[in-house]
Amino acid sequence: MMLLSIHQFLEKILKDLILVDVAIGIIIFVGSILFGKILNFGFKSILKPIFKRTKTTLDDKILELLIKFDNRVFSVLGLYLGSSYFNARIKSEEGLKNLISIGTYNFLVGFFDLVYHLLFIAAVIIGIYISSKLFNLILDYYVEKKNLEKARGSLHDFVPLLKNVFLIIISIIGLLIVLNRFNINVSGIIATLGVGSLAIALAAQETLANMIAGFVILIDRPFREGDRIKLPSGEVGDVFEIGMRSTKILDFDNNLIIVPNTDLVKSKIQNMTYPDYVSRVFVDVEVAYNTNIDLAKKILTDIAKSHPLTLQEFEPAVFVTNFTQNGVSLRLVCRTADYRNVYQMQSDFREDILKRFAENKIEIPYLQVIIRNPQS
Repeated sequence: MMLLSIHQFLEKILKDLILVDVAIGIIIFVGSILFGKILNFGFKSILKPIFKRTKTTLDDKILELLIKFDNRVFSVLGLYLGSSYFNARIKSEEGLKNLISIGTYNFLVGFFDLVYHLLFIAAVIIGIYISSKLFNLILDYYVEKKNLEKARGSLHDFVPLLKNVFLIIISIIGLLIVLNRFNINVSGIIATLGVGSLAIALAAQETLANMIAGFVILIDRPFREGDRIKLPSGEVGDVFEIGMRSTKILDFDNNLIIVPNTDLVKSKIQNMTYPDYVSRVFVDVEVAYNTNIDLAKKILTDIAKSHPLTLQEFEPAVFVTNFTQNGVSLRLVCRTADYRNVYQMQSDFREDILKRFAENKIEIPYLQVIIRNPQS
C-alpha cells in the first residue's frame, strides 16, 4: 500500500513510468541502507553496553560479527529488493512497451533478470559465509571454555574438521537453493548425494563410529589428556592423546596402549584423577595371630603420618580386613595430593613396615608347607 501511494505521488511529479519505477527502486535501496545504519547504531549504542556486562564473551563476539556484516547485508538486500521491484514493474507495466522500442524493452528485461539472479546468488553466498562464521565463533568459544586449544594431536584437529564439514554442508544447501531458484530439478542431485553418503557410511562404518565416539568423548569429557585411568582389562595408564579414531594411553612401562574410541565409550572406565588429583594410598600386610594388634596399628599409622607426601588433613587409618590361614590381614589407608605419588609411597611404606616390625618383633607370617615322608 505504501509503495502504491509513493508510485502515484511520483507519477504526478515525474510524468514518466520508467523514471517513476527507477526512483522507487532507488528509494528501496536507500531505505534498506538507512535501516541497516539504524540497526547498526542500535547494536553499538544499546546492545553492546549490555553485552559487555555479561559474564560470557560469546554474545559480544556474535554482536561484533553482526555489526561487521550489517551494512553489507542490507546493501545487497536493498539492491535485491530494488531490482526485484523494478524487474516486476517492467514485466507488468503494459504501457511501458509503447514508450520504448521492443529491443530496448527486451534488453531491460534481460538485464534486470540477470542482476536479480546475481544478487540472489550473492545473498546466498553472504548467508553461507555469515552462518559459517557464526558456527566457528560458537565452536571456538566452546573450545576456549573447555580449555581444549592446547590439546595434543588429533583432538585438536576436531575443531577445523567440524568447521570444514559444516561449511561443506551449508554450501551444498546453498547450491541446491540456487539451482532450485533457476528451476533446475534438484531431486536427482539430492538422491545421488543420499546414495553416495550411504555408500560412504557403509564403507567406513567402523571409522565413522570411532570418529563419532571421539567427538562424544570431546563433548562429554569423561577423561582428559594427562588423567590416569583404569581400563576394564585392568590396565592402568595416563591418557596421552585423544584422537579422532582412537585414544592412546601411556602405561608404566612407557608403552602406548591404543584403544578404539567406541570401546571406551561403551566401557566402564575408572578415572583416578577426577574430580581432583587427591588419591588414596593403601598397603595390605599380614601379622601373626599372637601379635599385639593395637601396637601393629599404631606403627602403621605412625609410618603414614611421618611420610612427607601424606595429606595430614586426612587422618591415616588402619583396618582389620580379614583372618587368613596365616594370620590377621591389616590395611593401612591414607591420602596424597597427587595420584603420581601412590606407587612411591607404597614402596616407602613397605620398607618402613619391614624395619619397624622387625624392631618391635612383630612377625609377618608366610605360608609354610611341611612334607613328611612316611618311609623315613
